[in-house]
Amino acid sequence: MIEEKEDLPLVGETVIRKKIPVSSKQATEKEPLLPRIISIILHPLLMGAYGVALLFLYTDFNLLFAGQFIRFMSPVVFFTCIVPLTGIYFLRKAGLIESYKLTERQDRLLPYIIVFFAYVLLIYYFYAAKLYVWFLSTLVAPLILVVITAIINGFWKISAHMIGIGCLIGCTLSVCYNVKGVNPFFLFIILFILAGCLGVSRLALGRHTPAQVYAGFLLGLVVSYICVWIGAYWGILLFLKNV
Repeated sequence: MIEEKEDLPLVGETVIRKKIPVSSKQATEKEPLLPRIISIILHPLLMGAYGVALLFLYTDFNLLFAGQFIRFMSPVVFFTCIVPLTGIYFLRKAGLIESYKLTERQDRLLPYIIVFFAYVLLIYYFYAAKLYVWFLSTLVAPLILVVITAIINGFWKISAHMIGIGCLIGCTLSVCYNVKGVNPFFLFIILFILAGCLGVSRLALGRHTPAQVYAGFLLGLVVSYICVWIGAYWGILLFLKNV
């Protein structure tokens, strides 16, 4: 019996092997399902909507603005979710980014710019509605973080997911302690558990290193806490000035 052998192109003594690219669909199928679901549910673009929902949950927002939940949520969802997602869709169709997942650092700059201007419009919308300064600062915090993240992204791939949930927790802590004087202990426990699950998910998917995960969370937490703290005391000074 004659054994058939695969013909391989040779150059001298070197065998040339063709690299077969793995499609993004095949790569996604190999990723663990649960980390993917957690990453989608806790996506950075959803943190603005979660933040407003939490304000109605653990503060007196549900009393001060009774029946106006949709009025608050609609512009937040539009500017922080729909506008960025639409922009990313058209960037992908135009070939300006390689993937919707934005796994490569060079793909992130243009989406960051879109998110930046979307938050600028959202802040102007609520500023024109004469909302509290501390509330506006909860929207200024992600705006500042987008700028910082874009700068860091130029030389290091920091975790945008962890920055997002860090910002949510930082704003929540600062509003509770510096504005409302409440301590929703169980809410804090749940938020930190979710942050831990998200961090593990990003590591399980191989998207980031532990350093990138920790740095992203701390950056989001610290910047947002300080931003809301400044907004709270700035609001007090403006109130005393007008009295």
